[in-house]
Amino acid sequence: MTREFWNNRASLGSMAGTRDLIAKQLEIEAIVRHVKDGMTILDAGCGNGITAMTLASVFNVDITGIDFSAKLIDSAQSAKSVSEFVGKVDFMVCDLAILPHALDFIADKYDLIYTERAIINLTNWNIQKRVIESLGHMLTPNGTYLMCECSQDGLRRLNALRLKVDLPVIAPPQHDRYLRDDELATVDLDLAWVEDFSSTYYFLSRVVNAWQAMQLGVEPSYDAPVNKLALSLPPMGNVGQVKLWAWR
Repeated sequence: MTREFWNNRASLGSMAGTRDLIAKQLEIEAIVRHVKDGMTILDAGCGNGITAMTLASVFNVDITGIDFSAKLIDSAQSAKSVSEFVGKVDFMVCDLAILPHALDFIADKYDLIYTERAIINLTNWNIQKRVIESLGHMLTPNGTYLMCECSQDGLRRLNALRLKVDLPVIAPPQHDRYLRDDELATVDLDLAWVEDFSSTYYFLSRVVNAWQAMQLGVEPSYDAPVNKLALSLPPMGNVGQVKLWAWR
């Protein structure tokens, strides 16, 4: 079901991964801050390749993007063919769920690995944990795995604020399983730090903007001015639905 969902979204262009393009921009910016020229990078669950191609257009890096959706990889290849890059980027079909058995199919070691709302597509915690640990073991000795994923704990705190102003709770999409802090504490990797980079944005967009829209009797817009304000403000609080975990 999950693969079919993403195959069906492949035709949506820049909105294939999400309709919330401000949230997507914040995710890319969070990852960009940790990229340097000369890195070998794995984008694990690359979708249509927007983040990988953004990095390769700015940095002299060697990026491999993998995804289990053949149609999303086709979309990435098409976009790559009409783009110019400072670095190198390649795409291939590969299912994260089969890690670590796919290690020989991909490569051995990377300076930087990142996932962007890809681990949450895996069906249960046992598979999620296995894939997180497998990706960590694909790092060079000083490498970092940036896990840009949805947090069930962050969503719970966000929903508590929404309930205070009579907004309905947000439920994860049916094909997603958000990550939980107590489970992540059992991962057999070193957790270097956690960044709640999206907290300001989710407060402004999912509480303030949603409340204003409710007063007007309209649907909240992802590109509302108050949402865009988050692009100029630092992250504050711990109500981000998406967080960045750094594993070593």
